Amino acid sequence: MIKNIFSFVVISLLTINFSFSQLSKAKKFAKTISAEDLSDHLYIYASDEFEGRDTGKEGQKKAVEYLRNYYKSIGVEAGDLDGDYFQPMTLNMRGRRGKPGSTVDSENVIAIIKGSEKPEEYVILSAHLDHVGIDKDGEIYNGADDDGSGTVALLEIAQAFKKAVDKGKGPKRSIVFLHVTGEEKGLLGSKYYTDNPVYPLENTVVNLNVDMIGRIDPTREAENDDYIYLIGSNHDSNDLHNLSEETNKETVNMTLDYRFNDKDDSNRFYYRSDHYNFAKNGIPIIFYFTGTHEDYHKITDTPDKIEYDLLERRSKLIFYTAWNIANRDRRIIVDPKPEKVVVSLDDLKHFTGVYSNSQFPTEMKIIELNGSLAMVPNGRSDDEAMELSALGDNKFKIVMAGIDIEFIEKKMKFNMGGREIMFDLVPPPPSKE
Repeated sequence: MIKNIFSFVVISLLTINFSFSQLSKAKKFAKTISAEDLSDHLYIYASDEFEGRDTGKEGQKKAVEYLRNYYKSIGVEAGDLDGDYFQPMTLNMRGRRGKPGSTVDSENVIAIIKGSEKPEEYVILSAHLDHVGIDKDGEIYNGADDDGSGTVALLEIAQAFKKAVDKGKGPKRSIVFLHVTGEEKGLLGSKYYTDNPVYPLENTVVNLNVDMIGRIDPTREAENDDYIYLIGSNHDSNDLHNLSEETNKETVNMTLDYRFNDKDDSNRFYYRSDHYNFAKNGIPIIFYFTGTHEDYHKITDTPDKIEYDLLERRSKLIFYTAWNIANRDRRIIVDPKPEKVVVSLDDLKHFTGVYSNSQFPTEMKIIELNGSLAMVPNGRSDDEAMELSALGDNKFKIVMAGIDIEFIEKKMKFNMGGREIMFDLVPPPPSKE
């Protein structure tokens, strides 16, 4: 026992010393991340010229060109299959207020710095490049914080890593800079990436997702502004959580606030940004966020309101964390997952059909999809269905929405936030035969 304890202490000390050694190298390159450069990028990226960066629209096309041109200018190579920095896609957009849906052509932007020793292992940094566009009165939603702040943070982090490469100190693992489209339309760009990964998901070590890190949350009770919210760091890997905490202490030493870390938090932030599509595929994640504010999704989310000194420090923390993950000897350890409840396909089919409630405006359709149940408003495309995770023989949960569902004979009990609604199974129409 004493020998085992001694070995554990020695290994721990070596790990800590290695971390300090790695970060001492990183600090020199972190200096290239500056409030001034972040501001210069954001005043362009969140300007009226980019027309609110609505998915598939002209302003979004200008945004992806800006990102591509920047990576080219600093010598960071394309990370997509065709070598042009773009991962093109056709997205199905949901219709609203009775209007039919549509399809739009859009693209993710991908750049990569290849690892020197473990290039087949990938650290993915992500931010969404889109925003909500222009309203019916012609007012532009600039989206400076959402998510211009995360976007320009990735640009500055990429520059810091490239400076390290130029000095022969590049990362051991590959760093992928993934700017995803269609986040505001339902995390569509990140879903497309994880459904069609350029780099194998089994070789993806971690996803560090950055969305809205430029402001101060007015509802936060603590008085210090030098903070960042972390969501998900300990959900799938305590190893990642510990590395994150240690990295912060050794570098910027800001307050890591876990206010919204609970998956069941009423704000549902864990399910509302692009890291979720990585997490549901078993990849450890950290979501960096500083909260919503009075300008969230309004035309007043402009670059003059960003706290650039804080944005610099938050960007440096993410750089340091990515540096530590990319350079340590062993990859992040993923915690064991609880066994999933499996319900047979024959049993699932007993619950499919259309359910209605006279007090509820929309009928809900339960379908079998890829061996699981899913729910979609009746009349909507099955592509919009939300998966039901099995909790027992007749109990399910829509994890993203925090909705519990129980099937009782020919009824469906729908529970969200303590509010219960009972739906009745609609009899199928009589056969025409």
